[in-house]
Amino acid sequence: MANVAPTIEPTELDPYAPEAQLNPNPYYDRLRELDPVIYVPGRDVWLVPGHAEAVQVLRNHADFVSGDGVTFEVPSTRTERYPLIENDPPVHDHIRRSMQPSFTKRAIEVFRPGVEAAAASIVQDALAQGEFDAVKVVAQEMPDRAMTLLTGITPPSAQTLADWSDATSRGEEPSGTEEHATQVMEALTWLVAEGLPNMPAHCLGRLIVDDGGNDGGLEEGSQRIMTLASIWLAGIDSTGAVLGNAINAFIDHPDQWDLLRSRPDLIPNAAEELLRYGTPFRAFFRRTRATAEVEGIEIPAGSRVAVMLAAANRDPRQFPDPHRLDITRENAKTHLAFGNALHVCLGSPLARMEITSLLTELTRGVERFERAGDAIQSPSQTVHKLETLPVRIVPAEGA
Repeated sequence: MANVAPTIEPTELDPYAPEAQLNPNPYYDRLRELDPVIYVPGRDVWLVPGHAEAVQVLRNHADFVSGDGVTFEVPSTRTERYPLIENDPPVHDHIRRSMQPSFTKRAIEVFRPGVEAAAASIVQDALAQGEFDAVKVVAQEMPDRAMTLLTGITPPSAQTLADWSDATSRGEEPSGTEEHATQVMEALTWLVAEGLPNMPAHCLGRLIVDDGGNDGGLEEGSQRIMTLASIWLAGIDSTGAVLGNAINAFIDHPDQWDLLRSRPDLIPNAAEELLRYGTPFRAFFRRTRATAEVEGIEIPAGSRVAVMLAAANRDPRQFPDPHRLDITRENAKTHLAFGNALHVCLGSPLARMEITSLLTELTRGVERFERAGDAIQSPSQTVHKLETLPVRIVPAEGA
């Protein structure tokens, strides 16, 4: 017989409560101590906060489906779904096969010179300023330039693209507004009217929209547009969040920054640890169409299930001393920042390249980071990121 999940009221452990949003880790710790699955009636949501259980749900696409929505809300104002994340097999597999050859490590390696040049330019600009907002100068600029290289789409500005990407996730959370929906439509309208016509002859955007992907399998019209839009917008907010969180983490852990500067061979592993430690997406959702179970706990049909990625990445059963930043952590790469299984992030090779390229340039040019004011957290209930991060940098000798 299935067990019954503990029930908690939103005022106690609601992940959307202001206290949980601002300082989530104590809340995640309490959730994991309760049970593998917790039902919050005020939100009508089932929470899965542990690493092993999160993997179990993400791998079980038959019982926990994506096609009914992967966000808290599924807004009626958006009639088209995002093909890669809001479909289940076989439709998902068909679309993924069309795109996967463009996102292999070998395919993404073509962009390394451009990404590394962008990282060098961004760091030189930061060094020239000395004191700046790291979110705007670094965290927003890197994914903007990388995504332009990848897709061939040149946005009006890095700030505009960041705002559009932010609205994409915020419009589908409990505090989402009509303004967020309006911004998403603005982004899609601009993409069709201005972005697509100005793309170069040979780029990912042309491959998707003109050719239907690598195998020509994407349907003409909205499926092609929404596939491109989802790749374009998803790669901005998430990577920008990681980069801002990373600089903030190194301010708080100067010993880890010193170690990284002395051991550049640790940069790839440091990137994985920063993805774990500063996980961008707090949760992704699945829905049940029939009764399902997680570790013997029964979840009814028609349920909204929150796979709490950020909580799973601080699970002490998987990551000993999880609240400590440790760039030498041996199993850092088992984090779930990119998801898992069928819907693992398609753009993860590019995101890793952006993070490692920027870390390489920063370790060469920056001796240490100092706070130049209070960091302000974003009001986003979906993406854990900073709105502003005032920093002062001490240049490395010879930089």
